Amino acid sequence: MKTLSLLFLLLLLTSGACDDVKYISKRNSVDGCIDWSVDLKEYHVLAGEPVRVKCALFYSYIRTNYTMATNAKLRLIWYKNKGDAEEPIIFSGHRLSKEDDSIWFRSAELEDNGFYTCVLRNSTYCMKVSMSMTVEESDEGKCFSSKIRHLEKAEITHSKMINCPDIEDYLAPYKQPQMTWYKECERVEWRSSITVNTTHIWIPEIEEGDGGNYTCELQYGSRLVRRTTQLKVTALQTTQPPKVLFPPERQDTVIEITPGMPLSLDCKAFFGYSGENRRPIIYWMKGEKFVEELAGHIKESEVRILREHLGEKEVQLSLTFDAVEEADLANYTCYVENHIGRRSGSAILQKKDMYRLELAGGLGVILLLLGVLTALYKCYNLEIMLCYRRHFGSDETEDDNKEYDAYLSYTKVDLDSLGRTSSDEETFALEILPDVLEKHYGYKLFIPDRDLIPSSTYIEDLARSVEQSRRLIIVLTPEFVAKRGWSIFQIETRLHSMLVTGEIKVIMIECADLKNVINYQEVEALKHTIKVLSIIKWRGPKSNELSSKFWKQVVYEMPAKRRETLSRRQVMDSGEQGLFGDLQTTVSTIAMTTTSASLAPPNENRHGHHQVALATEIPDYNQMTLPLGGGHTATAAQMRHFCRSYEFQLPPQPSSMSPPLPPPSTVQFSTLGPGGRHVYCNIPMTLLNGQGFRAVHWGTRGASEQYAWEETRTPPEQHLRTTHQQRTKL
Repeated sequence: MKTLSLLFLLLLLTSGACDDVKYISKRNSVDGCIDWSVDLKEYHVLAGEPVRVKCALFYSYIRTNYTMATNAKLRLIWYKNKGDAEEPIIFSGHRLSKEDDSIWFRSAELEDNGFYTCVLRNSTYCMKVSMSMTVEESDEGKCFSSKIRHLEKAEITHSKMINCPDIEDYLAPYKQPQMTWYKECERVEWRSSITVNTTHIWIPEIEEGDGGNYTCELQYGSRLVRRTTQLKVTALQTTQPPKVLFPPERQDTVIEITPGMPLSLDCKAFFGYSGENRRPIIYWMKGEKFVEELAGHIKESEVRILREHLGEKEVQLSLTFDAVEEADLANYTCYVENHIGRRSGSAILQKKDMYRLELAGGLGVILLLLGVLTALYKCYNLEIMLCYRRHFGSDETEDDNKEYDAYLSYTKVDLDSLGRTSSDEETFALEILPDVLEKHYGYKLFIPDRDLIPSSTYIEDLARSVEQSRRLIIVLTPEFVAKRGWSIFQIETRLHSMLVTGEIKVIMIECADLKNVINYQEVEALKHTIKVLSIIKWRGPKSNELSSKFWKQVVYEMPAKRRETLSRRQVMDSGEQGLFGDLQTTVSTIAMTTTSASLAPPNENRHGHHQVALATEIPDYNQMTLPLGGGHTATAAQMRHFCRSYEFQLPPQPSSMSPPLPPPSTVQFSTLGPGGRHVYCNIPMTLLNGQGFRAVHWGTRGASEQYAWEETRTPPEQHLRTTHQQRTKL
């Protein structure tokens, strides 16, 4: 009874003290009532979860509880605000019920959103307060709603405790709750340093990856209660002033501008983390004036955040000029500051000199063009030089009193190997290289085995041939190097002197990797003695294509001349016009006449038809097999380095009434080749060293007798052949 008296006295004192308070309802729902408006505590709940809304009067506004109020004959009435009206709540007891100073929602629904007002009153006293409740649905695919999360912050490397908030109403006394923790709505394997308890998680050292959404799930009867906390990890609190990135600190940046042109000055700065409630402070000044004090055509933009990480920010503030005037050419300073200090960077506007930009642009274009031209020249220098030489270069062959464009120094050093299959290198040196240079590019070559007939003055003739050539081509194959086919240029004094003094330009073609070949060290020594030397690599059959870089290199090193591609007949005529052309023609004529006369039957002379053996069926020279002696044979293709042919008109064929012609000749040096070609043979050295041939019976081909030349030797002739082989190796 004494307690009730004290409560009644308290209510009277409260009523007397509020004489000056405006006794009207905020929403005019209850007249003459003390309205405490809306309580700070808000209730957030997911749809379908239970929630308890307490009357805040008993916890924040009066010093009594629900039991004492009811004993003092005070009634607690609940209303729900709908617009400007307040309607009493009817408790059905199934989903919504009243329990002492609270109302319980067994399963909150979206329609339960709104304000709930509790009124404590009697006939002479009235007091009320409103509480806010928000019901949200979970985000799609999530176990929480991003609108009703609790926010927590933690600095990196610091410790943090994450509690499960607002679950006191769901915990039974003296009973351990059934609690489950999730991160991003998934069960995770927590690292060993993290402690997970029933109502909280303890993280002793925060890492950047610890940021995220932590959800605690509590089993309350048949319902689940979820609370989600968003942990935001930040950098450590800064202890430094902001840093100006542009314009640089302690350095005046000069900006040249043409008056009348628009301009935007950008100030960029970096701000360390200094708390959520501190915004970056950045501004421009002209001298001692703020931008607001300047002319209207100068404006400051909004602060823009360029990047943000763990609370650290890079921001930008622009100072814009609609059109720069002469009076605007001055010093402008950007200031940045925080609670630690202030820094600044300055930019000076100056009038731009005329044509400086144009000159800089022109110079840039010129440099770019030079760079492009340099790159093109580096990639296509051979093509460019050959094109220039072809259209604008002079003819090196005019008035130099030299007969040959190049001396080709290569020979099949072992004549006994003629019957064997030639290697790719040897085929290139003996056939492809001379054919391409003579027939495709029109050069006139001196080939010793073709154009030089050995005599008693063989070395002198060879030296004179080199002197009559503009280039010396040495083809280095493994066999040629191993057998020292190049050694004559070291032995013969005149030839060696020409190389050392640079009287002739040497083109060395390496046909393989020769470093492991015997005698290659001597070739290297020879290279060092040659004054004018060009080395070209032949990289196998792929270099034989006319479009390859190899041929461009060869042509570039050859003499510049008017390109006149020689026909097959012109190539042979050029060979005949060498130093020994007359001798070759004489020897060839004698050899062919003798051969024809010895093979012709006697009755041919009686009828007086031909002095030269003819046949209605011309043998195919290219398919002939020629005996070489020593058990070896060679096809005509392998003898190509020694024998060539040119076209001529066949005489009229005899009529059927004429006497029968003799059987066709199939000797090595026949007068007629396939297609009516005259076979012209530059006699091999072996023949000119005294070796003879005799005709032997070869067999029967159809109705014709086949003959071949067999090499005969006498002991002196064998000695001469040995001497010739030694010369060849030299």
